[in-house]
Formats: sequence, structure tokens, C-alpha cells
Amino acid sequence: MALVLSPRWSWCAETGLREHPHFVIEDGRIAAILNEAPSLDAERIALPQGLLTPGLINLHNHAFSAPLFRGLADDIQPGSLPGHILFSLLMPLGDLVAEIMEPDAIGDAVEMALLECLMTGTTAMLDIWRPQQHEFVPRASALGLRTWSCPYTFTVPNLAMGPDGTPVWQGEDASDASFDFVMKLHAKWHQGPEGLASVGFGPHGPDSNSPELLRRVDAAAREMGAIVSVHCAQNPLEIAAVRAARGKGSVEHLRDCGLLRPGVILGHCFLASDEEIAMVREADATIACCPLGFARSGKGVPIARFLDSGVRLGIGTDGVTLDMVDELRAAALLAKTQSTNPGAGSAERLLTAATRDSADALGRPDLGRLTPGARADVVMFDLAAARYQPVWNPLRALLTNGRGSDVHTVVTAGEIRVRGGALVRGDADAIIRRGAAAIERVWAEAARRGAIPAALASQREFA
Repeated sequence: MALVLSPRWSWCAETGLREHPHFVIEDGRIAAILNEAPSLDAERIALPQGLLTPGLINLHNHAFSAPLFRGLADDIQPGSLPGHILFSLLMPLGDLVAEIMEPDAIGDAVEMALLECLMTGTTAMLDIWRPQQHEFVPRASALGLRTWSCPYTFTVPNLAMGPDGTPVWQGEDASDASFDFVMKLHAKWHQGPEGLASVGFGPHGPDSNSPELLRRVDAAAREMGAIVSVHCAQNPLEIAAVRAARGKGSVEHLRDCGLLRPGVILGHCFLASDEEIAMVREADATIACCPLGFARSGKGVPIARFLDSGVRLGIGTDGVTLDMVDELRAAALLAKTQSTNPGAGSAERLLTAATRDSADALGRPDLGRLTPGARADVVMFDLAAARYQPVWNPLRALLTNGRGSDVHTVVTAGEIRVRGGALVRGDADAIIRRGAAAIERVWAEAARRGAIPAALASQREFA
């Protein structure tokens, strides 16, 4: 049966803002956009103060990390960690999780994170994860999320901290094992445009992957038409390691390994120079920017520079809040304060980044748009609450005053996944209970083993 969505407003980057449209959805696509309500036999959802947009695309995420580090990685005082947060907390605790958690427990925690994404307006995401988190794929598909799984590849997979607080990569060469895992995952789960699940490559970074592995990833991804997501210029230790080993910056090194081109998404580029950002733009690659992930460590991502440069830009949550409305608001505020221009980082510009531009980065012009023939991945926010009213401009109202939980309807592949703010298929409360219990057990065991730095462990009592 057809579905008709009738919001007060609709917006996409291609068509701009419309008032009182009626969207007809059939066979997983937008079949028509009408000025008058159609008379055909159809299921209908009308929302008098609704704003319909393309589904939000989270272009850089680590879903499992969100519940694992929730609160644990916040408000960290100087001296509480023996080194950079990535190398002294995030990655070591991730290593421990891979050792002690059963696949079902990992799946429960991942599913809780994915539920939060879906219920706040994300319809598609690129997620980078460790092989032990393979339950991500079936759990996401069961919820109806469209995903690009980009498991890590490593040459040196294990991380320790040196006495001076710098990272020390060690262990046997994991190039073949990590590469082969992605290839097997692709063969098992990749569905392409006609399905919800896609699989690509996620080389962790230019410092932890050898040039040979990076070139191997590039060759395979080109042949398979797969997306590549790689962290780049995300911290000074990575940049120093690449320069010491390769005699060049991280962006240039990736370019020389074939990984600066369409279909490649560079995570963060926090420390990229203007010249390096221009290299990314000229190569038609994409930067995925995650404002809140860096802000919680006291750093402001250079989003004003990204926006001014003309580089294709996507927005990700980096496994922090998972609410893309929160992330877009943070991006807007940073752009305004960095540029001292109140018009920078406008609602229209950032929503374009999170819809059409991210879809283009993924090679999917059938997503991120509200046009006839586009895939029906759409969300409808309810702007009836007092914090929105009266509405001067619905896009600005959403990003200035809104929250992701004001989602009323979520549709992916033409199917209703959320209606009236409630999950249509599945027990949301049960998903949350299972996921929270899994993380509570990990926290307790990590504290017992001393895997959580003492200054952080002392801030919470464990049963």
C-alpha cells in the first residue's frame, strides 16, 4: 500500500522550503510530491506542525563507543589521564571490551546506541568498528537503519602507552587478518543500493596502517565500489608519527597511497592545514566533522574553515551523543564563534551537509533528497511544542531550539520505522534495559582490572 505524508513544511537542498506538500511513497521511493492531498488508497500520516526532511546521515560514528564512554569520557580534569584521551582511555578500553564481552552482549549495547540514532532522526550512518562488533550489521538492519560498516584495518593492532605518555603500537602484523575480515564481511552482508547494509573499509589511520596495506585497501575498494573511511590529521601524535616515518603530512601520505579521491571520507582533519583542506577539496574527497566529540576534550573543530574552503563536508557524532540535531547545533555555534559571523553555519548549510552532501560522499544520489524517484528515507519533526512556537523558519527553529527526540515519523526504504515518536517494530524499553546492563557489567570488570584510570574510577562507585 502507498504511504502519504502530509507535513506543514518540507525541505531539502534540491528544492528548498515548501509549505503544505503531500508526499506519495510507493515501492520504497518518493513517487510524487503534490499540492493537493491525493485520493488514492494509502496509509496516511498528517502532522499540522510537521517538518519533513531527508533522513539525517551520520557520516562518522562509532555506535558502540557511545554507551561505553557515556559520562566516563566527560569532564576529564587535567592530569587525570596519562596521555592523549584516544590512546590512554578510548582505545585501551575498546581492546578490553573485545577481550571480555560476548558477541550477544556487544550486540545488545550496539542495538541500544542504534535505537537512539533512529529515534532522533538518523536514517543512515557510516560506522567504524572492531571485528568483535560484527553484530552491528544485523542489529542495524533489524531496526531499519541504512548503514555503511567500515571495520578497522590495522598493520599494528595493539596499543600501549610509553613512559612519556605517547602511544606505542605493537603486536604481530595484522594486515592480512584485518583486510580478510572486511572481505568476508562484504561477501556475507553487503547488499548495495537495493538493501540496507553496505560494507566498506575503515583503515584506522595513516600511522597504524602500512603504506602497503593502505594501497591494498585502495585497490580493493576501487574494484568493489566500496567506501573507505580513514581517520586523518586527528591528533598531533598521529601527524608526528606519519611525518617521522614517511617524511610528509597525513593528507599527502594518504594521497600518495591512492586514498584521496571520491569515495574516501577523511575522519576529522582537525589539524589539517588550509593547504591540506584544499587538497581534499580538489581531489573530490570528503571530510567528516564531529564537533561534540572534540568539544568534550576542550577542542574546537575548525568548521568555519571547512565551510569557507568549499570542501565537501559531512557531519558525524563520533560515538558521543548520537543525536544529529545536537551535533548540527554544535557545528553551527562553532562556525559562528570561530568566524565572528552570525550568518555562518546556517541551518540550511548544515542540513545540506547532513543530507545531500553526505549522500553524495557515499556515492548515493538517490539519498539525501526529497525529489521524485529518490529513496524514501525521510524524517518528520513535530514543531508543535512551545520551544518552537511561533515558527518563523522551521529549519532555524529545529537547529536553534529543537532536539532529535522531537521526531514524530521515521521512514527508511519506504517503511515506517518510528511513528508518533514510538518504535513501530520492537520493544524499545527492552532494548535499553539489555544495552545498559551489558555496559554496566563491562564498567565493573574494567574497574576491577584497573583498565579505567584511577582518577576516573574514583568518580563512581561500582556495585
